[in-house]
Amino acid sequence: MTDEVQASAAGPAPAPRPYRAGFVALVGRPNVGKSTLLNAILGRKVAITTPKPQTTRNLIRGIYHLPEGQIILVDTPGIHRPRTKLGERMVRSAESEMKDADLLWHVVDLSRPPRPEDERVAALCRAVPVPAWLVGNKVDLVRDGPGAAAPYLALGSYPRHFLISAQSGLGLDALVAETLAALPEGYPYFPEDVVTDQPEDFYVAEVVREKVLLFLAQEIPHSVAVVVEERTRRSERLVYIRAAIVVERDSQKGIVIGEGGRMLRRIGEAARLELEAYYGHAVYLDLWVKVRKRWRDQEEWLRRFGFSEPKRE
Repeated sequence: MTDEVQASAAGPAPAPRPYRAGFVALVGRPNVGKSTLLNAILGRKVAITTPKPQTTRNLIRGIYHLPEGQIILVDTPGIHRPRTKLGERMVRSAESEMKDADLLWHVVDLSRPPRPEDERVAALCRAVPVPAWLVGNKVDLVRDGPGAAAPYLALGSYPRHFLISAQSGLGLDALVAETLAALPEGYPYFPEDVVTDQPEDFYVAEVVREKVLLFLAQEIPHSVAVVVEERTRRSERLVYIRAAIVVERDSQKGIVIGEGGRMLRRIGEAARLELEAYYGHAVYLDLWVKVRKRWRDQEEWLRRFGFSEPKRE
């Protein structure tokens, strides 16, 4: 029997699946696990995570590659009632990203009942012509997942909803598969070896800021920014990094430094170990603490620290 006859007997070959690609904005109030979800899907850390609210200040894109498509996940700052110009800028950037996405994931914390911020996010989802799915996170912390999701589903009209745990990975495969199927047909936006479009200095600064958030009291973290002032490869096995930890008051500077410099050394040691794992070789991390009074309300400092104004309609 010839190859043509064999092929005919086996039936026509299945049509190839169309390639799909698009942007998915992760939106929600602070501390619902958006950044943890982003990292869990990508299988690596591209966004810092801490128990402190408003940890995410910038839009952080992570690119998830599949043979049949590409999902660009955009972690957004938590929607909250801002008290500074920085807070206003964070919220506006999240709202702007919602309008540009192909799909919205409204991420909620199932271990807690809805809050006013959740209601505001639901209202924002209704106000944009972009489909929004409810993603109920932390389902592993509740006894009745559907019951915990019901009050959130009542906030809006969600065509799809998923109960997941970003921490354990429960439900993520189904969420990713359904998301890819909902994205438009097209071409990849990023090369296969790109996992995030964030500059290297941004990631370095975020690692340092994460340690500040983890080690210091509630009054300090929101006042802190980190700026990489120099990053130089001194040899094939050593990178020198000088970074400034910026606070708003002299008293905060003393807290960050700590008695005898102990707190600053603790922050530096933890950040250095993580950066050495990232680079795969030694890092000399030189940290300084500087005071820039009320920088969160100063347009000049916001621009210098990389908090650009979201584009306007």
